Amino acid sequence: MKRLISQYLFLILGGAIIVVGMVVAIVNFWSHNPLSNRVMISAPATKEVSLTSGKHHLFYEFDSKQLDLGVLQLKKEEKFNNISSLVSVKIVKVSDNTEILLVKDSTMNFTLNDTRGESLYSFEIVEEGNYGIEVSPTVELPKSVTFSIVNDFSNSLLGIFKHAGIGVLISIPFLLIGWYMYAREARKNYVTP
Repeated sequence: MKRLISQYLFLILGGAIIVVGMVVAIVNFWSHNPLSNRVMISAPATKEVSLTSGKHHLFYEFDSKQLDLGVLQLKKEEKFNNISSLVSVKIVKVSDNTEILLVKDSTMNFTLNDTRGESLYSFEIVEEGNYGIEVSPTVELPKSVTFSIVNDFSNSLLGIFKHAGIGVLISIPFLLIGWYMYAREARKNYVTP
């Protein structure tokens, strides 16, 4: 039994360290998920929000329900087509009234329960602080429209890989020692009749 434990102990420890690293990465992502900290704005509105430095996205949010009836799948979305032409968005820094440059960006989407978000703009915040966001319709809209500001997802995804990579790096010496111990015991068993 002692031989068996010494043969596999370091391999088990290395594997356990990798699993713990993956679990820590996933828990860290869920606790720092950008969608949980999103700032929501209903148009027409002017709102003052505190934004951190870094890249942000402005999303158009709408109801999106999907019914799965086995062979038939139905999707119902309540959204405006080409919403960026129906509303104007302006973001300014409160302290000096500097306007933030908005870049059209439709590369990101998210689905959260029955809400779907499509990115309209991305923008860079250089200095953390309070910013005024003004969303006003350019035409009469039959109902209110919801937008949200979300931190860039790529930083959160990089954080997952960073934490998982640290777990793998820590486990490498244990896996190498475990492989050596396993090979040594296997060689002894092969040589000994």
